[in-house]
Amino acid sequence: MKRNNCSELSIDRVKSFWDSHPLFSGEYEGQIGSEEYFTVHERTIIEDIMGGGELDDRFVAHIGNSKSILDIGCGPGFWVRQFCQMGLDVHGCDLSTTAVELTKKSLSLFNLHADIREANAEELPYENNSFDYINCQGVIHHTPDTPKCIREFYRVLKPRGLACFSVYHKNMFLRSPHLLRSISTICGKSLFLKGRGREGMLRGNNPDEIVRLYDGKENPIGKSFTVKEIALMLDSANLTFLKSWKSYFPSRVLPVSIPRFIQRLLNDYFGLLVVFLVEKPDV
Repeated sequence: MKRNNCSELSIDRVKSFWDSHPLFSGEYEGQIGSEEYFTVHERTIIEDIMGGGELDDRFVAHIGNSKSILDIGCGPGFWVRQFCQMGLDVHGCDLSTTAVELTKKSLSLFNLHADIREANAEELPYENNSFDYINCQGVIHHTPDTPKCIREFYRVLKPRGLACFSVYHKNMFLRSPHLLRSISTICGKSLFLKGRGREGMLRGNNPDEIVRLYDGKENPIGKSFTVKEIALMLDSANLTFLKSWKSYFPSRVLPVSIPRFIQRLLNDYFGLLVVFLVEKPDV
């Protein structure tokens, strides 16, 4: 299947889209940037997308003795706030000016502190060997040069530092055109998310088109990956693969509510994202 020709898509177009369509916009019908917006978005991630009614421990279990943490692609600040509440030295960045402003506003509303900057994940504005831990969830599949982002992980991590990041997973449904067409035909009108033109997301004709539409009709870049594809990028960047798992099944796309244990199963087997935990070796 053909992948979007991301080399023809500029980082400026990516920034423009996310500046105009901040995360959760369209789906949340209240005022973007209100205290309720941040609260509802956080509840949606924990109760719906993570599938367990609480923060998935796998995302934070390996932080250990880490002191400095960088959240790349912080969006409206969900992870930044989680890490602040853990008492860490938190830094966050996002390509989007809107996202940076939202994160800063949320920190003010909830009386938390972190260093937040506007930055491109392909060219991070931090010194070599700066951080003990990197968090980057659902970000680098939206940028033209994903391998360059992974090389930046290596550069800014301290030796023995860890990175936990996720990308859209090219799962069995996305890898099978026939199965995908069947699902689209049967369920296309009942499985959708509100806002940003996502109603037709299952009509995409290849995996990257579907995940692109998942974030919005005008979203310029969406890419999905197999574990092997990311593993090759990790090898090239000299990062050590430790483990991976699936996560983020948005059960709110379903037309009916489902029991939590089924939601967890869907999360573990059919999650939209594959999450990687990697380490920078001693140098």
